[in-house]
Amino acid sequence: MSFQGKLKRYLLILERLQRPSSFSELHDHLYEHGFELSQRTLQRDINGLRDEFGIEVVYNRPANHYVVASGRDEVEGVLWLLERAQLLELVRNAGNMHELHRYVRFDGLGRLQGIHHIGPLLRAIRERRETLVSYRKFHDDAAKQIRIRPHQLKEYQGRWYVLGPTPKHARPIALGLDRIQELDVLRTRFTRKEQDIADLYGHVIGVDTTAGKPERILLRFDAVQAPYVKALPVHASQRVEAEDRQGLTISLFVMPNFEVRQMLLGWGASVVVLEPDHLARAIRDAHTEAAALYRK
Repeated sequence: MSFQGKLKRYLLILERLQRPSSFSELHDHLYEHGFELSQRTLQRDINGLRDEFGIEVVYNRPANHYVVASGRDEVEGVLWLLERAQLLELVRNAGNMHELHRYVRFDGLGRLQGIHHIGPLLRAIRERRETLVSYRKFHDDAAKQIRIRPHQLKEYQGRWYVLGPTPKHARPIALGLDRIQELDVLRTRFTRKEQDIADLYGHVIGVDTTAGKPERILLRFDAVQAPYVKALPVHASQRVEAEDRQGLTISLFVMPNFEVRQMLLGWGASVVVLEPDHLARAIRDAHTEAAALYRK
């Protein structure tokens, strides 16, 4: 079995294990996609998911089914990687690249600046090495030197970021890879604080943490937008609080940061912020200011 075939099996297993599944259910799911699954193969793949991706799959003997013991965020991250690995395989096997360009559209490829930094940063993350970054923000005239302890890489809306603490910041920061001019992986090692990063960014949509603490956000969507929000949750904390023919009410537990405000403004009149009051006022005021621009 090829490496890509193994990754495809991993993806199919994790897709089916979004809910507890028996061996026969896993077998049928993989068979429908062209894979013959034996008990021995399943155990090998379970071991591979644990050893290669840190995903724990366990067998519940009394219930006679398999379940994922790892956290939801971990599983979603691995699914994200496996799905993109399958996309790359489709591109590789497309044959005629001119035909692929004509019939397949990828949005936002121009936003991939800085991805050449991913390799060195992954090395720094694995080896726990401090990294000296020459970084220039969009509105700064010159670059600044930032010494970061890189912990994770994160993609958000087509931009890549490196996350980690620095000696000069009270909490971990996020640096856009497209704004990094140069970087140098140093010999100095650091003690990894993975849980601190996970706790901080686990309640963040995007990368902005200046909002401070996560809050319960209650949103009401109209009937047109409701099915899209249900089909593609905006955050792992999303919960359906009420649903009727007029729309959908959901709750989130996230920081009300810049990205959240931009997301809400993007939905326009399809959403109303019910809680908290300060966020509702901020969105109302932004809409009022925007409307005023059209009265001139």
